[in-house]
Amino acid sequence: MTTSAPRDGAPLLTVASAAVGWAGRPVVREISFTLRPGETLGIVGPNGAGKSTLLRALLGLAEPIAGRIDRSPAWRAGHVPQRDALEPLFRFRAREVVEMFARIGAASGAAARAAACESIDAVGIGSAADRTFRDLSGGQKQRVLIARALSVRPTVLVLDEPTTGMDVRAEAELLALVRTIRAERGLAVLLVTHSLHLVADEADAVGILHDGKATFGPPAAVLTSESLGRIYGCPVETARVGSHQLIRAMPGQESARGSAT
Repeated sequence: MTTSAPRDGAPLLTVASAAVGWAGRPVVREISFTLRPGETLGIVGPNGAGKSTLLRALLGLAEPIAGRIDRSPAWRAGHVPQRDALEPLFRFRAREVVEMFARIGAASGAAARAAACESIDAVGIGSAADRTFRDLSGGQKQRVLIARALSVRPTVLVLDEPTTGMDVRAEAELLALVRTIRAERGLAVLLVTHSLHLVADEADAVGILHDGKATFGPPAAVLTSESLGRIYGCPVETARVGSHQLIRAMPGQESARGSAT
């Protein structure tokens, strides 16, 4: 399976001084970043910070209130939505879930079936392809949704809370799969999540949303104890263990220390 990602590393997405929101009212301002082929960008922030609002605008489902969101001609998004929002609707076999999406832009039903089969094989879910989607495990469902996204031959893989509800092994296996897909196909990855450790380990750059603003930069510069403590309203401890960044919130620590002095 091939993609049309630009070979010169030109940005697939450029966001310049953008503001996004609803009914003309901004939710997040001062958004500026670029996303190039092969890069992973993580977007994090507390509940209600505007992650979903920003994602809608990046996908072209809403216009920015101010500034620019420019998608290159090579931009083609394969969107993996939050799994919990889809499970009640998908009373189909896993293969059918992928094939329905593959029909977007496919020249024929045969082409859609071929793209679906190729994508299912790419994520290693072939043995479960004829099972009902809702009967699969959480990890299997997420692989089906990634296959669904890959079936449109994207240049950008958009993951919205991809590891919610997964155990440690399923999460590690899914992340390894995403890394392999990114490396083999030169895809950009846009990762929207609550999980700070996930973006600390996986992302080349991070955007953190808070108090109506967005801060973008390398994970080590953005995900500091000081900045996270301000944003989440409690002490946050960060530590490097091998290749992994550990991030732990410690609510109540400030009050406990204050009462002891």
